[in-house]
Amino acid sequence: MQSQYHYFATAPAGGVELLAEELKSLGAQQCQLKPTGVEFSGELAVGYRAVLWSRVANRIYLRLANAVVDRPEALYAAVQGIDWSQHMTVETPFAVSFTGSGAGIKHTHFGALKIKDAIVDQFRGRCGMRPPVVTEGAHLAIHAHLHRGRLQVFIDLSGFGLHQRGYRQGVRFSAPLKENVAAAVLLRCGWPTVAEAGGALVDPMCGSGTFLVEAAWMVQQRAPQLNNVDRMSLLHWQGHVPALWQRLVAEAQERFAAHRHLLPKMVGRDISAKSLAAAHRVLAQADLADQIQLQQAPLRAQHGLDAAQGLVVCNPPYGERLGVESELNDLYQQLGELLKRYFVGWRAGVFTCRGDKVPLLGLRPLKQHPFRNGALECVLARYAIQPAHFRHPPLQVEQDLAVQVARRYPDMADSEGARMFANRLRKNLRRLKGWLKQAQVSAFRAYDADIPEYALAVDVYDTVDDGRWVVVYEYAPPACVDPRKARRHLFEAMAVLPQVLAVTPEKIVYKVRQRQKGSKQYVKLAQRADFHQVVENGARLWVNFHDYLDTGLFLDHRLVRRKVARLSRAGRLLNLFCYTASASVEAAVAGAQASVSVDLSRTYLDWAARNFALNDLDRKQHTLIRVDVLRWLAQPPEKIGRFDVIFLDPPSFSTSKRMQGTLDIQRDHVTLIEQAGQLLENEGHLVFSTNLRRFKLAAEQLENRWEIEDWTQTTLPPDFQRHRPIHQVWRLRRRYG
Repeated sequence: MQSQYHYFATAPAGGVELLAEELKSLGAQQCQLKPTGVEFSGELAVGYRAVLWSRVANRIYLRLANAVVDRPEALYAAVQGIDWSQHMTVETPFAVSFTGSGAGIKHTHFGALKIKDAIVDQFRGRCGMRPPVVTEGAHLAIHAHLHRGRLQVFIDLSGFGLHQRGYRQGVRFSAPLKENVAAAVLLRCGWPTVAEAGGALVDPMCGSGTFLVEAAWMVQQRAPQLNNVDRMSLLHWQGHVPALWQRLVAEAQERFAAHRHLLPKMVGRDISAKSLAAAHRVLAQADLADQIQLQQAPLRAQHGLDAAQGLVVCNPPYGERLGVESELNDLYQQLGELLKRYFVGWRAGVFTCRGDKVPLLGLRPLKQHPFRNGALECVLARYAIQPAHFRHPPLQVEQDLAVQVARRYPDMADSEGARMFANRLRKNLRRLKGWLKQAQVSAFRAYDADIPEYALAVDVYDTVDDGRWVVVYEYAPPACVDPRKARRHLFEAMAVLPQVLAVTPEKIVYKVRQRQKGSKQYVKLAQRADFHQVVENGARLWVNFHDYLDTGLFLDHRLVRRKVARLSRAGRLLNLFCYTASASVEAAVAGAQASVSVDLSRTYLDWAARNFALNDLDRKQHTLIRVDVLRWLAQPPEKIGRFDVIFLDPPSFSTSKRMQGTLDIQRDHVTLIEQAGQLLENEGHLVFSTNLRRFKLAAEQLENRWEIEDWTQTTLPPDFQRHRPIHQVWRLRRRYG
């Protein structure tokens, strides 16, 4: 037996320093920190203790060779230079793994094959037999690493990941926290010191109980691999010293027996009965069933412990188990409130892969440490829970922003800026009051960035079925605007809207209005499927305030739809790029004999079908077609016939993968008008509309064949007349002679 051996211990990212301290306490010498672990040396007992006692390590490797190689043949020779009879027999099943590259080796599989060949060839040359190479059930696991021309060959002393403690047998849990990562988190939070001083431990979202077990075993001084002493690869190593191993195992068992009764108060809580059932099973397999309390409770219902000090540690869910992002935000805010209310004077550690949610706790962290849990990048935020560290968590700018402002900043409505915004909003309402009543408008724009600092659009919907709702769009500010001031102006506006518009905060929906590119313009914002009815131009229409950026009804086109409906009386309407087909529905209510509405979106056509059904319209006379409008116009069906009115309202740009090519309305509008015109009756009307602000109609290309009438000003309702026209509209008719 050698007097000194060289080892390498791997660690999860974030745990290398902790591992080095741990190894030093076990007698390791010459510890050198590397990006993925720690190199160290010591007697064989040091390696054995590391395998048995390390709580942080992934694996402990015993180094057999450290050689310079410059080509695959040199790698083969270096491995052949090891006397493998000192480490295994010809009957020992073994496995080889390889990492790194260089010396002409670009693939890890090729590197592993070269090492396997060198070992097999050595045994075949000596005894005419070769040891079995296996992928599972290996008695000896050999690992090699090549970096910058240096090859290191190791034996894996355990043969399995040391995060496997043996107390999770048969327990399956989604996104589990690795045991050695949990141990590293507890060490970083100072749990051994807290426990030595008599402090308690609480995990308010304990899941399957990993933190609880690791914390208990630290206090009990239980070696984490006591359950696995009979399955170690080192037992099959030819250099193994059974007497030394048995002595160290016996010492570990005695040490555990002397301390197993010393547990402080430890409590695990979770809202999930399934999680707690897994935790009960884990605690039973860890010999802790009767020593740790488990309680089912949501965060809102939890409370403190009768202990002056302790550690609260948890790994909140990452979002997969929750329905929407807002629920995750609420979870972190509730956790912060729990800590500040019941655990003053304690320490806390929150380990999460959602570092963006940490500010929602409303506590200033002592420090944040980067970690990895498997493939997940995580962060550990450590806290001393003291009033001096309390702060308001930032408001999450989401659809329920008005509710958050009302709860957090009830006095903000009295600020000078809020009063200024409220006065302008009241002035607009007074100006629109008579028109709203006379025109019987139930959905209108009440404010549209009238004050530049308050860059918002406020739309009011007086629904048939659920009273008043308000949708607030914030225009994304330019980079030159101070984001803190913009945020305050937004909060001030949200604070006064309920009072001025006579609506509860729960019925104010906030969204950000900015240019949408690519597939983002179709992304759902929520999945509530909460629809409401409004009345426009005599028709009932469904609107949705939460699920999409737009509500299903473009309010600025209110008068455009009325003109289209009047033109379509007793005639046939073709509605291209129909969206939710509100124009078609209003035309049908006004007396159109038939209509065809065309769009590529299944979502919008389903919405359109509901609009027709809401008005009891005969769908045999009013057809919905799901197709690429560009392709359909290029080759319309022969039986489609001609139309008295065509409403052409295309998007400004479209790059949908389902479309034939791309659409640029400035570039393509002449072609679209001419193609649509082929389906128009001789005396028919083609209404063309666009919301592209910089659009220029190519009149010189159209006026020889079309009579063109600009409807832009006559179709701008009073609630959209304060700024540059939000849309442009033309009525075109065939020119003859």
